[in-house]
Amino acid sequence: MTKKPILTLVSDNPELKTYYIPLAHIEIDLYPVKAKSPEHAIRKANAGEYEGISKKFTLQESHTNHAYSSTHVPEETLLARQIDHYHIEIKDFDYPLPSNGS
Repeated sequence: MTKKPILTLVSDNPELKTYYIPLAHIEIDLYPVKAKSPEHAIRKANAGEYEGISKKFTLQESHTNHAYSSTHVPEETLLARQIDHYHIEIKDFDYPLPSNGS
């Protein structure tokens, strides 16, 4: 007579369903651009004319308020959702790092 196992693998539980949770990781880099006006700076930056990175902001979501039953979620739903629990890291660079645009 064999004993029934005390522990069961979670994957063997037929009552469990798979859900997908989003955890955002967003990075924003600030680059210096020498220009005559904000509009001129935007045009130059969009043309790849900017210097090395001066500051980096990183937002890491730590807890989520959403769960999806499928990976087929519209991008606007994922990108426009509210993020309530996060950690922000800010890095200042004394000497700007070389940019990819130059």
